[in-house]
Amino acid sequence: MNTGLENNNETQDRVQVLGPVEVPHHGAEGNHQGSKTFTPGTVSNYPNIPLMKEAVRRYQGRLRRGTASTKTRGEINGSPHKPWRQKGTGRARAGSKKSPIWRGGGVVFGPRPRSYDYGMSRKQRRLATRHALLSKMVDGEALIIENLPADNPATAEFKKRFEAAGMNRSYLVCLPDAMSVEERRNVWLSCRNLDAVEVMPVSDLNALSLLRCNNLVMTAAAFEEIQTLESQHVAGEGQ
Repeated sequence: MNTGLENNNETQDRVQVLGPVEVPHHGAEGNHQGSKTFTPGTVSNYPNIPLMKEAVRRYQGRLRRGTASTKTRGEINGSPHKPWRQKGTGRARAGSKKSPIWRGGGVVFGPRPRSYDYGMSRKQRRLATRHALLSKMVDGEALIIENLPADNPATAEFKKRFEAAGMNRSYLVCLPDAMSVEERRNVWLSCRNLDAVEVMPVSDLNALSLLRCNNLVMTAAAFEEIQTLESQHVAGEGQ
């Protein structure tokens, strides 16, 4: 006998095969040169919005310093003695000037230094990143630039190429893992003065960086690396 709960679980765990997606391809100077085909692998329950939301909350929580702090009545400087005798004064009884109801007293349930991180398995994080990446491809928010100048920092040159490709909003620049550290640094130096631009290699992609940018800009080599990783998700895996 199949219950509604079992049917619901089957629906949540369904494996989908998305169709090929055409991603705009631009030349090294930003001029349009057609498109390249991105072939997604099998994926479970796409788009898994609750999972992506949890991943974003986790990344944002890990970015918080968590240093807010208040003093309890045990940490306030002051005399521990009773301010006046218990009876006979006509005033309300009081045991300490450090009481939370007094001005300058301790704080009840105030913020304390803490970590805002919480557990999320590696499998969940990777799946959330993959769903966020697929959403950029499927929604037409991704494009490919053949290559970027990485010999020397050149902010004006990067801005010129991005504008030629139609990039005038926040975007994430994705670089191949095969690129050297020095070349990545030159690209980062070129983009750090551009408004709302983030640079990272394929291996560092995460759900937060992908979802908070309006567009994803990949070099041709980075696109091939992403396609290679995606092709590993063969039928039956779904993760």
